[in-house]
Amino acid sequence: MLRDIVPPATLATDLYRSAYAPVVQGWSDAADRIIAEYARTLAQITHDAPADVQGQIDQAASLLQRLILSITPSLRHWALRVEGWFRGKWRGAVLSATGVDLQTVIGPEDVRDTLEATIARNVALVRNVSDQAQARISEAVFRGLTQRLPANDVAKEIRGAVDMARTRARNIAADQLSKLSGSLADERRREAGLDTFEFKHSGKLHPRSWHKERDGKLFSENPDRVGTKVDGKIIHAASEIPPGDGASQPPFCGCRNLSYMIFD
Repeated sequence: MLRDIVPPATLATDLYRSAYAPVVQGWSDAADRIIAEYARTLAQITHDAPADVQGQIDQAASLLQRLILSITPSLRHWALRVEGWFRGKWRGAVLSATGVDLQTVIGPEDVRDTLEATIARNVALVRNVSDQAQARISEAVFRGLTQRLPANDVAKEIRGAVDMARTRARNIAADQLSKLSGSLADERRREAGLDTFEFKHSGKLHPRSWHKERDGKLFSENPDRVGTKVDGKIIHAASEIPPGDGASQPPFCGCRNLSYMIFD
């Protein structure tokens, strides 16, 4: 079995700072203007006043939409950094296990589709973080106006919406790093002609019970290996794992597939 390759948390922090934090900060900056407009509107409520608050929210959303459209280069830079880091670790793991150096035979072009899919997915996720923050802020403002809630109460809700966006964005960044590294591990394994892997459970406090049950089991994409034993373990069919439920695939799953070498 090749040694596990676990990316450092700093790569998740880099993703958050380069792609997600600017959007969260944008809503944080807009919150002060929206709160001020809410307080003014509440003090002199008129027929057009709610539209003035909505205008502040729409203006912030428009600015952030343009920002989101500009983050693709940052995401591509991050994805290439992760791929380069992973490729170096994968090369070392294979060299240690087999004595074969893959330096000249693998590169980022081999996993281009995975990288592009990761970039597109994160653009969509950043937009979703922004949209949810906007929805929560809008709901707080217009519920406040309807119920004539004090400005301080609504301000607390608005800032709470920004804090929720920040927490969610950080969690997403960590999850996206896990997903990209898991996808790269599977691609490099197949590229090396290894059809068998061991499922390693994340060890998280609140696991998916069926993932925990897979911990330590061997799975193979080669039907000829299914049912045979290696190191005292029966090899199961990889197809037993439902699509989308493999290691690192479900939301916030930290499980991993460890490449398993079988010398016939």
